Amino acid sequence: MASLVKNTCPVSSALALAIGLLGACGDDTGGTGPASTTSATNPSSPTTPATDTATPTTGGTDSGVPTSGNSDSNSQGDSTSVGTSQGESTGAPVTSGPDSTSTTADGTTGGIKFDLQPDTTTDGTTGGLVLQGSCRPSEIHGASGGFPKYTDPNYKPFLDRKIAVVTTNAQELPNNHVLHIVDIDGPVPPPNMNYAAPKYRHPTWLQQNIGRVFGLTLDSDGNIYVAATTVYGANPSPSKIKRIDSVTGAITDFATLPNNGPAFGNLNYDCVSETIYVSSHEDGRIYQLDMSGKVVSTYRHSTKNVTMGPANDPGEPNGQFTPLGDRVWAVQSHAGRLYYSVWKEDTGRQNADSNEVWSVAYVDEGGVPDPATAKLEFLAPPYLGQPYSNPITDLSFAATGWMLISQRTMINDNQTSAHQSTTYEYQYNMGTWELKGTTFIVGELPGSAAGGVDHDFEEGGYVWMTGDALDFYTPAVVYGLQGTPHKGGDITVSTLIDMDDELQDQDKTEQGDVELPIPGDAMPVPPPQ
Repeated sequence: MASLVKNTCPVSSALALAIGLLGACGDDTGGTGPASTTSATNPSSPTTPATDTATPTTGGTDSGVPTSGNSDSNSQGDSTSVGTSQGESTGAPVTSGPDSTSTTADGTTGGIKFDLQPDTTTDGTTGGLVLQGSCRPSEIHGASGGFPKYTDPNYKPFLDRKIAVVTTNAQELPNNHVLHIVDIDGPVPPPNMNYAAPKYRHPTWLQQNIGRVFGLTLDSDGNIYVAATTVYGANPSPSKIKRIDSVTGAITDFATLPNNGPAFGNLNYDCVSETIYVSSHEDGRIYQLDMSGKVVSTYRHSTKNVTMGPANDPGEPNGQFTPLGDRVWAVQSHAGRLYYSVWKEDTGRQNADSNEVWSVAYVDEGGVPDPATAKLEFLAPPYLGQPYSNPITDLSFAATGWMLISQRTMINDNQTSAHQSTTYEYQYNMGTWELKGTTFIVGELPGSAAGGVDHDFEEGGYVWMTGDALDFYTPAVVYGLQGTPHKGGDITVSTLIDMDDELQDQDKTEQGDVELPIPGDAMPVPPPQ
């Protein structure tokens, strides 16, 4: 019988025919280290209501209309020259690895659309062949890496729970952390009101230690990686990728890349090649890093140029943002290809060129992009009938052919606004991604997506999105994380979670990215509605 659970370690179709099943996708061992001290919070609601405004504002207050962005977003970061570069190559040999659709024994289409796993033998063995990588079954289904397993006693209530890992800008004391773990498990709370979800925050997860970060990813062992950003304004440490240990919660420098100011878009761990992809807003390249932080390759969308090792672009780094159209933001490895978004316009710079989503295949299991396979997947939909869209900052996939994209309202290179971006759903159909629409409406004020999206794996589960003004017109002002049922809907059916547990101030433009690792493993998320 054909297996419905296909490749847990995505490889090209040709390679898949020659190698065995997942018994060998790698192990799940972690580091060791001393336990650290922190506290888990289970906040209560304040009593003082927020003040609404009816006119455009600056900074962190909402009026339901576009504003001039965050108060700290008008200056560039400090210029510090980092990194050296080596010679570049002209790319890699062309190989193709087209997606295919799995079938059941009777020939009908099964639930998994990306058939990348060779079938098992009739007795269920794999023939002793080993696949490259660290993948678990859930990671091919779309799970965001492994589960953090901190030894801190305060983290014990979060073990084996459904959690969301979330980034934010620094917010109000005492919960001014920039990295948070949110318990989203248990009975569904009442919708359309703040849910005081338990949160774990290591005491060191502060801006002075991690930096200003937006994008995040997890490797198969539950280590978290975050990338420096300028979406909240200038960043004095724009060249850093940080690693948060899955056992101790300790922060270390994972990589320092050539960047003198613009910082990075997003990043993603690929469990087959065991490498991390990160998009740079300085030179327009997607850097592929090995697990020691060394540059394996770079890929530049505008020229379709690949380098082995660091790039050697004349004049880089120069502290300037690469032009719109050359600027990659979201990156996500899926079904043997690297998907990425191209930032071509935003609220402040509307033009005739829509934002885009592209993909490029890998040469082989090593994960180096093959520029000859680069493909435009689709143009971003215009925002609610307007003649423009905002950049796509995050992508989320399921093996059933389900894609979620989230946008972030930008008005300049490092100036964020709000209420001009949303989350869209796509479904894979015979080689084409078909737009299903704004299935998931973020926030009480229209267009309040903040740029992060991921999904869980339960039947009747939820899509989780970061957003502004989730609850705005009641005394509790909620900015943070929204969970909406897989079938779709708005805040009236959604769980709303304020990220700093303070419900009086409007934390506009302060929300970041979200990823959902899972304990153990999972079957695929149900097919799109």
